Amino acid sequence: MDLNEWKYRSSSKGMINLEEWMKFSILLARYLKQTDKCLKIYISVPSNLLFSYFFVLGAIDHDFKSPSKEKLLDQYLNLKKGQRILYKSGEYWKSHSVLELTTVPNTTIRAIAVKGRNGCTTYIPETRWFEYVRIFDHKISELKNDRKMQKIINITDDEKLKNLYFKENLNLLMSQNIPKTYLYTNKKEWKECSSIVKLEIEKERVNLEDLIYENNNNTFKNLEFIDQNQHAVTYGDSTIVFVGSSKALKKMDYFKQKKCIFIADQHESDENYETLKVKVEEEFLTGEGNSHNRKIIEYVDNNEGQIPKGVEVFAWVPES
Repeated sequence: MDLNEWKYRSSSKGMINLEEWMKFSILLARYLKQTDKCLKIYISVPSNLLFSYFFVLGAIDHDFKSPSKEKLLDQYLNLKKGQRILYKSGEYWKSHSVLELTTVPNTTIRAIAVKGRNGCTTYIPETRWFEYVRIFDHKISELKNDRKMQKIINITDDEKLKNLYFKENLNLLMSQNIPKTYLYTNKKEWKECSSIVKLEIEKERVNLEDLIYENNNNTFKNLEFIDQNQHAVTYGDSTIVFVGSSKALKKMDYFKQKKCIFIADQHESDENYETLKVKVEEEFLTGEGNSHNRKIIEYVDNNEGQIPKGVEVFAWVPES
């Protein structure tokens, strides 16, 4: 998807090409998502809220385009006793407690053994995993009876998503059911204002809200807000987005082994703003980190973008 073809709705001019800072935010998200390192990015912008919307857009768009069948298989093979999965049998999806990874009796075919009705064991052969099994809960809990699910999110029914992304990718994401983008911000404010982001992508009119699934009874989520009063549990190759210096200062130490971006607002409290800058400098120096500024500049240049004037960016990978 060429960003030069993307448009956004301006309040005065209708649908127009993305501004340079919007393209830069999306490209920065793509770069962070694509790296296999625990990259940290500090960026100072005139409005961290607006910048975060386009960064999250870039992150979610990348997630929709690049699910991994190999990683999903790895999830199946590493299911633990007490985890919950969804299994489609006939016309209905049911939630089941996992008992173990085993084989179908009297064969060598790998199978997920789950608790069925009346204490019996149901064996789900590997040949049915990708189409009929979804991860429902990554937490370990006590074994429960199977239960028919009434409301199952099926994003392949969404006309806008179908026009933008491959059906196979949408199915893989539903089966994985792991948010790969986490957001630490003022949730109420962020959600209320996100409706202003209206776009045209691949000639499809879409709002940012149309791409986000974050509260769907665990049947599918692609974004999760981090609660300020709880230590967030993140899974896999997650990207953590901090909106505001105060948010970053509160929880950045919890995510040293994750890819993170700290989006500071140039108009926020001088104390928090300066404290975060000092902490970032200290982390880079004490961690003997490697700067990634030049690589980001090259990536942005190669993708016909540019770093907006007045924006301060610093990226590094901690060594320790």
